[in-house]
Amino acid sequence: MRAWIERQSKRLTVRLVVSHVAVALVVLVVAVLISGWSFRNYLIHSQTRALHVRGEQIARVMRGYFLGTLSGPTAGYLINTLQGTLDDRLYVVDQTGTVLLEAGRSQLPVVPVPVSVLRQVLTGGQSWDGVLSGSQTTIVAAAVPVVIGGNVMGGILLEQPLGGITRTATSLVSLLFWGELVAVVFAALVAYSLSRRLSRPLEQLRRSVEGMEADHPAIAVNIEGPAEVEELAQEFNRMGARIAEQMIRLEEEKRARDTLLAHVAHDLRTPLTSIRGFLEAVRDGVMVGPAMDRAIAIAWEETLRLQRLVNRLLQATRIQSGVAEKEPLGLNQWIGDTLQRIEPLIREKGVALKWQAGPEVMLRGVRDHLIEALVNVLDNAIKWSPKGATIELNTTVQEDLGRVVVQVRDHGPGIAPEVLPHVLERFVTGDQARSDSSGLGLSIVADVMREHQGTVTVANHPEGGTEVTLVLPL
Repeated sequence: MRAWIERQSKRLTVRLVVSHVAVALVVLVVAVLISGWSFRNYLIHSQTRALHVRGEQIARVMRGYFLGTLSGPTAGYLINTLQGTLDDRLYVVDQTGTVLLEAGRSQLPVVPVPVSVLRQVLTGGQSWDGVLSGSQTTIVAAAVPVVIGGNVMGGILLEQPLGGITRTATSLVSLLFWGELVAVVFAALVAYSLSRRLSRPLEQLRRSVEGMEADHPAIAVNIEGPAEVEELAQEFNRMGARIAEQMIRLEEEKRARDTLLAHVAHDLRTPLTSIRGFLEAVRDGVMVGPAMDRAIAIAWEETLRLQRLVNRLLQATRIQSGVAEKEPLGLNQWIGDTLQRIEPLIREKGVALKWQAGPEVMLRGVRDHLIEALVNVLDNAIKWSPKGATIELNTTVQEDLGRVVVQVRDHGPGIAPEVLPHVLERFVTGDQARSDSSGLGLSIVADVMREHQGTVTVANHPEGGTEVTLVLPL
């Protein structure tokens, strides 16, 4: 039970309802306190004004009493008539404050009238009304002078207890309290209804998240509810789409990884088998003399081949990691440094390279990665070019498009149409019979271009040979 209560207390609907009810209760308490104070003051003010008005009426009648034209019994009768059945007490006093007549309820506790009030009324001729506090009770009172011919002859004092006013104010506050309590209950019901409407899209979102599966992550939710909930639903849908795309990429990477392992195993197994076979033949004495020298030379070449393959794999891994820092690099500087690295290979192969340089502009990239990419392009061109052929290297700056284009064309046999769409993939070679090709060169070029927000395209030239185009932003 306790666990259920704790679980329910964390729900959005319950918290919204509790917050609404808490606010309503605070408002209720404040309203009751303010209303009680306001009602009491209003009733006191109203009662003192009523006593003041009645005192003025009685003062006009009592002028005859002070002039001697009205006897005491008659004056008392008139006072009782004017006073009616009100729950108060009335005094008629002379200039010295001596009580001449008294009417009303004699059971009321006596609250002395301050001397300052008597002086204000009997000497200054000014009326007064307010609240008087005694040892036993608190009353509202009013004092009105009796003025004849500009002279103060006496005064009229009226007193009324606060009990009736307090009871009236308490009754009004009680009615207000119960009315507002009903309003709080109604507000709680309305808050619950609104909270359910607000939390319904979130509940649907939660169920959608629970329903997500590894093979179906892109579950879309209905976009409804307040603006914040709609934005959350939109973000959830976008997140689901991104997760689905990521799952597709992961699946593709898994297939590529499996393919990579298969190719690596194949490319490593073939030279290792040759090396092992020749070494076993030498160890067992099967090959001696010139045959042994030939076996050792072949094993050495296969070892170099393995080293090149491993180096290519390491280079591809470093480029894909994307941890290198880019720096400014001149276009012609990049081309020149690359040509220096492949110059021995050009001389060994017996081909020529013609470079049509463009203006010097600045790129931003990883120098070693860009050199490695261009080396791989030129290495392929050199390998596939016949002896004595010319490899064309052209650089074009397109400032209006904010990019530079580097084209490398050889005069080799070209690439088979069925292989051409896949030449940028790992371990794809143009000729499966070539044992010295790892199939990693152009895939590394593609990785470097992606790293630098560039592109690479490979196509067969209409006049023969292959043309590789690199495009990089300035």
